[in-house]
Amino acid sequence: MKTTATILKEIRQHYQISQAKLAKLLNTSVRTVQHWEQADYQPSGTAVRLIQILATDDAVYTALTNLEEENTIMYLEHDDQKFTIMGVQFRNQEEYRATMNAIISNMYEGFEPTKEDVQDARRFYDEGPISAQEMLARIRTSTNRKVASRILCK
Repeated sequence: MKTTATILKEIRQHYQISQAKLAKLLNTSVRTVQHWEQADYQPSGTAVRLIQILATDDAVYTALTNLEEENTIMYLEHDDQKFTIMGVQFRNQEEYRATMNAIISNMYEGFEPTKEDVQDARRFYDEGPISAQEMLARIRTSTNRKVASRILCK
């Protein structure tokens, strides 16, 4: 089994990037990357997962580079203790987590969720699945709200 230090060095060699570039991609300091590569200490939590994914999927490197270049941060307002997303309450952790995962996955594709989108997702747990026609109608309504909002803000 490879050590994290070895994996980090392989990532840098594979993408031909410096410790500074890797630190920027991982949203940490150069010194931290140096410590990880020297095995002074180990990354934890999210950093470990991101390193593992980065080591196995070139698309992740591309996505991280694009995020860095766009200089945009996607954030979804949520509360893990209260099971709320954008102020919308979920009944339990299972529904909350499933919805968080679905929304965040779509955010990587450029989806910008609104509170109404989260409420629609929440309704699924009470009312069950909706038809394709109803989904299209909701998407059109949501799109029209976003277009109207942009026009009014100009």
